[in-house]
This record gives sequence, structure tokens and C-alpha cells, in this order.
Amino acid sequence: MKTRIALVTAILAAASLAGCVEDTGYTNPAPSSGLAPGSNEQAYYDDGCVAGTNDAKVKMSMAYQRHDGYDSRFEPYFRQGYEACWFANS
Repeated sequence: MKTRIALVTAILAAASLAGCVEDTGYTNPAPSSGLAPGSNEQAYYDDGCVAGTNDAKVKMSMAYQRHDGYDSRFEPYFRQGYEACWFANS
């Protein structure tokens, strides 16, 4: 009986947490980036877009360099996404 109660409790807890998703407010305003979906380049573009969107919304200057979480090999894609989305949200 205790096992069954623990199992039901665990299932209910998992079900209630399944709906918890962080809303970043990000939507890609430039889906025609020309990059292959699922590629590293597209992923870095999207990361830059999130950073640019967030910075623009809090009225920060357009300076992608303040974000250091990107691989320097993909910096051009991060910068392009950042700038496109910063302008779209400023």
C-alpha cells in the first residue's frame, strides 16, 4: 500500500512539473537566416537572438561582446542573430 501511494505521488509530481517551462519571450523574428535548421551555426544565431532580444527589452546598448558564452568559431553567427533581434526589439 505504501509503495502504491509513493508511486501515485511521484506520478502526480512529475505530471505537475511537466508543464513548467521557462518562457524567455523569444521568437525568432528573422527565420530566414539562411542557415541550416539544426546546425551549429543556426544554434549560435538563435542564442545571439535570445541575448539581443533580452538586451533590447531592458534598454541595454547593442554590444554582443558582453556575452561570452559562445565559441569564437561561431561568433559571426552569434553576432548576426544578436544584432538582428536587438534591432527588431529595440
